[in-house]
Amino acid sequence: MAGGDGTAIRGIISDLDGVLYRGDQPIAESIEAFKVWHARGVPYAFVTNNATKSAAQFAAKLERMGVPTTAAQVFNAVSATASLMQQRWQPGTRVFAIGEAPLFEAIEEAGYTLAGDDADVVVLGFDYALNYDKLRTAVRAALNGASVVVTNPDLLTPADDGFEPCVGVLGAAVTAAVPAVVPIVVGKPQPFMVEAALAHVGTGKSETIMIGDQVATDIVAGQRAGIRSFLVATGLPHTPVAGVTPDRIIANLRDLIDEVGAT
Repeated sequence: MAGGDGTAIRGIISDLDGVLYRGDQPIAESIEAFKVWHARGVPYAFVTNNATKSAAQFAAKLERMGVPTTAAQVFNAVSATASLMQQRWQPGTRVFAIGEAPLFEAIEEAGYTLAGDDADVVVLGFDYALNYDKLRTAVRAALNGASVVVTNPDLLTPADDGFEPCVGVLGAAVTAAVPAVVPIVVGKPQPFMVEAALAHVGTGKSETIMIGDQVATDIVAGQRAGIRSFLVATGLPHTPVAGVTPDRIIANLRDLIDEVGAT
């Protein structure tokens, strides 16, 4: 089966928010597609900039929606952030983080010490309980010379009833206060998670596609990883990015079902 240009599609890498669901609301066409692909034996994996849940929690959410998924198939900003930090900073380094419990757990499990405005590294993630005190601590640590790590650059994220501000807004606030800071961005559009997912899926680059709803993150990350990247119009409104053209634009994943197969 081919993906429009005659090249077979045998493996899938997909974003989650805006593709499989919006908030807690599943997108029916996408759930249907992945059920069919699973039945056909098509290998797939998911990459998400969302840092509010662990891989196991994302897998459980997909299972509840009817998409067979294991934690090993989910590559998210939490694990990617911890991996990047381990490459750059020694265990015991003082870290101030803004985020949800899975991010704190990953940072501590990686051997880092949670700190305040005396931190050497500031990690900015999605935090439903974000307040002025946390922002002030992050800014003070950055002013004191701390490196700043941003789990993902998204400005908006899909929700049940529209959209919510995402981590990119927090990163913009810190860099506005401390212009000398050059944040280290972990998630898409960096190709790190897509490359890890590709290795897990095990199909060749030419026969694997990336599916996402945002050009600036999903499509760029997929193309940087060397795979065809399809934009699906079920998430955020399509915002063009200069110099970036999706390999294909589809209305929903039902349009793609019959083009993907393991044969």
